[in-house]
Order: sequence, then C-alpha cells, then structure tokens
Amino acid sequence: MSVASLTSELVQAPADPLGGPPLRVVHIVQTLKSGGAETLVRTLCPRLPEHGIDVSIVSIYDDNLEPLERATLGIPIVGIKRAGRTDFGFFGALVRVLRELRPDIAHCHLHSGKYAGRAAAIRAGVPVIVFTEHGDDLNDPLRFAINRYLHAKTARFITFTQSQRQKLARAEGVPESRIVVIPNGVAAPVSRSSRAELRAALDIPPEAFALYLPARMTAQKNQSLALRALAMLRDTGLPDCLLVLAGKGPDEAALRAEAVRLGILSQVRFLGFRSDAAELSPAMDLFLMPSRWEKMPLALGEAMLAGLPVATTPWAGSADFVRDGETAFVAVASGAEAFADAIRRAQSDPALRAAIVERARSFALRRFDVDSTVRTHVDLYRSLVPAESRRL
Repeated sequence: MSVASLTSELVQAPADPLGGPPLRVVHIVQTLKSGGAETLVRTLCPRLPEHGIDVSIVSIYDDNLEPLERATLGIPIVGIKRAGRTDFGFFGALVRVLRELRPDIAHCHLHSGKYAGRAAAIRAGVPVIVFTEHGDDLNDPLRFAINRYLHAKTARFITFTQSQRQKLARAEGVPESRIVVIPNGVAAPVSRSSRAELRAALDIPPEAFALYLPARMTAQKNQSLALRALAMLRDTGLPDCLLVLAGKGPDEAALRAEAVRLGILSQVRFLGFRSDAAELSPAMDLFLMPSRWEKMPLALGEAMLAGLPVATTPWAGSADFVRDGETAFVAVASGAEAFADAIRRAQSDPALRAAIVERARSFALRRFDVDSTVRTHVDLYRSLVPAESRRL
C-alpha cells in the first residue's frame, strides 16, 4: 500500500472553512517520544484538522509510540525507521515519502529536520519549508555553509521568544522578517490520584518536602546540581528534603554513583521514564529546573499550571519565563550553593510559595496557551500558502 493510500485511510482530508482545497502540512521529526519538540508536534498536530489543515507526521527514526498512543494521536504517521547514523539510505526513502504525500508545507524540527528534513523537502519539490528552532546548533564551518543554502530555501523560521529570535538572526544571518515568534503551548496536567495515593506509590514519606525534577538525564538538564544542592541542604539542617528524579538518559549511571558518593541515596528516588510525569505533580512540593540552558521549557509550564512552585537556575533567557519572588524562586547564580539557597527560601516560606503559585498559574495560562499556539501556526500556514497556490 502506498503512503498516500495509507494516509487517506487514516484520516479524511478536512474541508477548508475559508474555501479552496485542503492545505496539506507534513511535520518532519526525529521521533515522537519524550522531549519538548516531540511534545509540541504531538500537541499541535491533532488540533490542526479542525482548522482545515490536512496534517501528517514523518518520523525519521522509530516513532517510539505505543499502539494506543499512536491511535489516540489520530494523525497519519509515516515511519522512515532510520537504523542509525550510518544508515544513509533513509534520505532517499524520506524524499520518496514526501513526493507521495505532496504537502504544501514541510514543517521541520530538531537536528534531523534542520538538515535531512529540509534537504529532502527541497529534493522532493515541496513548495514551502518551515523550520522551528528548538535549540542552538554547533557552529562549525561545514554546517554554516550547508545552512546558508538551506536557509535561503526556508520560507519561515519559528522561535519561542523574542530574545531567541534576535539570537538566531545574529548567529545564522537570517533576516528577522523571516523569523516568527510562537510560544509553545501545554495543556494543564490532570492527575487521577490523590497526593496520599501518589506518595504511597512513589515511596515518598508523608512528611517529606519533595523536590521534583522530571527531565532526560543529560548535561543540559544538570541533575548533578540538584544532587549537590540536596547534600548541602542536608548538611545545613534540612534533612527532610527528598529529591524525585523522573527520566532516563546517558547520565543516569553517573547520577546514581554521585548520589552514593554524596551519601544521599536514601533521599533520592529514581523513577525512570514516566509517560505520566506531569501527572505526578500533586505528590510534590517544589519543581526544580537546574538547567544549563533552555529554550521553551514545556515542563516549566506544566508545573505552573499544576500549581507546583518552581526553583530554577538563571539560565540564559529565563527572565522571559520567571521572575524571582514573583513567579518562581530563581537562584542568584548557577552553582550548588545558590541553588540550595533558592530551595531553602521556597521551603521556609509557605505563604510566599502560595502567592508565587497563583501568579505563576496566571502567567502560564497566557504564555503556554495551547489554543493560541495552534491558531498562530494556522495563521502562518495560511499566509504562506493561500488557497489558489495549494497543490491539488
């Protein structure tokens, strides 16, 4: 069965409420599990058909979704199933898929989308290319040269903040007129269990002040800083703090070893990957973000919407999302002592925590609004491909 036949069986091409043939958009991603880019695609795509967008997803690697997750998404997914970095045959398959899907717009994400995705879209003759910049790229001469060509063929770039927009324009020579700011949206997490039930299931004592850090275990997320801050809190008379880590990644073994070395293993819970990570918030007392860098931290928005106060490092761009004493407890520096002090301030002042939770929730309802994210994407797509220009 061809790709085109598969997609027609899975979803009926929506009628354009403004008239004309359906606007076809293909999102190109590496996979559909875990990180912020994948969350954006899983959140955005199912809501596009109601706006007259015929959308499908191409996953370059295995999408890593369970059958139920795939069915719930309700969007056609085509898996290229690239076997690894040495599998170069995937590129031809990606071009063939795009030629069969015949999208008006190829919307590319992350490293694979930035290079292979955009190059394949050009080769397949896709009329319009959009790229969302989820993070910084390595600045080496070869990639810079490749990007000069690919950037010239890209109609619009999407960033999440104005400061990120300015940085992309400055670093990669993209005119600001071709960069659109669209903040990511997140839905408020809904937990089906009570605080007591969750704590019992997660082995968190009722009296513990639970610090929550759900993130992939990598250098960027900096779980090591949270461990060192926890050790400092224990040594300065706050032994009832307990750190809950949800996630997996390349740093996991090193983090477990560090917890042993610091003598705090009994105060740390390693939960592994949890697809319901956001739904565990009612069991927690403080959300931690010790990151070295972030762009559009969706987990931060989820925590704010769930009513969980936040303690964070002052990563570059953090002022776009948090203000110390207003919407979060922001450390004065990025070291363990400063981060421990931010946690200590949060624990010692319940009244301030409550006030911060309310202000943060109001901010998150505006900044992380899913409907606004969807509407702005739809408006962008329509502006790039008016009805008379769409492929039949």
